[in-house]
Amino acid sequence: MAKLSRSVSNPYTNETVTFLKTTEETKGEYLLFRTDLPPDNGIFLHYHTELTETFEGISGNLEVTIDGKKIILKPGETLDIPRDHIHGFYNPSKEFISFTAEIRPAGTFESFVRCGYGLDTDGRSFYMPFLKQYLPKNILLLGTLFKMGEFYVPYLPLFLQKALFGLLAKLAHWTGADKSLEKYYIGTVEDALPEQPLQKTP
Repeated sequence: MAKLSRSVSNPYTNETVTFLKTTEETKGEYLLFRTDLPPDNGIFLHYHTELTETFEGISGNLEVTIDGKKIILKPGETLDIPRDHIHGFYNPSKEFISFTAEIRPAGTFESFVRCGYGLDTDGRSFYMPFLKQYLPKNILLLGTLFKMGEFYVPYLPLFLQKALFGLLAKLAHWTGADKSLEKYYIGTVEDALPEQPLQKTP
């Protein structure tokens, strides 16, 4: 069985996620990972209907927007994101910042993260300026990823998103496109946690 790294990253931005507690290790109760986020990067506004998130600052100040309100999360501070609350985060500084995110229940969120970074690493994604995110070149895989991450945006009605992403996910399954993602998340996670030095902008 393939050996999965505890760290995945975007080769274009150097953003890195390190899994501190995997889905398997917690038996699906939760997922815990550290993010080292480069300047002028983050995640656009979205929400989850089946999971909660808790952020904890490690270094630098993370700008979190929740329900239209901006909050600066400092090192040592925590912030809970309940289900169905619209949120996003951003690094407004000129240096890398670090924080942890705890997802409850774990669901398939680890697979979602691994697949996203795997597509980036293999050159199978493209940059969307409007969202400031990398998306899969194969549009069918967008449905698979949204299903894995239980990830919705506030711009469209929920029923429409479920129908659209659900259809894309089914097409990805019928065509076998989703099989190409398995190498990113099926395997045994390495035992040792890598060193996590504070990253600085060159």
